Amino acid sequence: MRLLFIFLSASILNAQAPANRRNFVACPMVRDTKTTPCWLAEYQGETYFLGVQGGVVDDFYPPQLSHEVLVEGTIVEGPRVCGGIPLRPVKLSVLQEVTAACSLMLPAEDGIDPPASLRPPRPGPAPSWVKAESPDRTAIYFDFNQDFLNFHTTTALANIAATIKQGGPARIEITGYQGATLLSSGDAIREEDAIGDVRARKVAGILLGLGVPQGSVSVLKSAGDSPPDGVNDQWSRRVMLVVKH
Repeated sequence: MRLLFIFLSASILNAQAPANRRNFVACPMVRDTKTTPCWLAEYQGETYFLGVQGGVVDDFYPPQLSHEVLVEGTIVEGPRVCGGIPLRPVKLSVLQEVTAACSLMLPAEDGIDPPASLRPPRPGPAPSWVKAESPDRTAIYFDFNQDFLNFHTTTALANIAATIKQGGPARIEITGYQGATLLSSGDAIREEDAIGDVRARKVAGILLGLGVPQGSVSVLKSAGDSPPDGVNDQWSRRVMLVVKH
């Protein structure tokens, strides 16, 4: 999917991200350590810690070299981690366009290691990707301007499909939403207009492929986005699934 930034005027939005928020687009950097590599990014002369390299079952999905990343996070008071100010919670969206300049790899240094506490067990759905508002209402979340479904979102869809097939006659309504993000600079970027529909149709196709009867799946018209506030913008990029009995 082609990446497109649609910039919105901050004066029209009449909004400003809180002082402890950092929402920016930058090249990620990976720092080697004696244990697990760390991911960092620089913004306005400061270095921020994003997370540690993990696996598909982790809530934190690391960025990629050769691609810029949209960082949306909150500053955590306390010591630096891997040489950067920690952001928690943090949501990263890898931007699809290749950026050759995003290739910095830092060597390991004595005394710079990620704390073991950053890798606790994470049972159940990851909160950055799936939220069950009720047994019949589930929201799944996406990276900026993408329709990629990861381990957590595909697992949630498989569970929903199994519930529908086992629970008797039911139908499921699917609505996609596009989002926007208020950056720390005061600018805002907005997803492509069609992305909500693209996400909804993809989710519907996966459910059909999992055996949900075609007559039980309805894709509703994509809803518009809410004005970004710099705090909750990552929750606007979603597909809502509502099961009707």
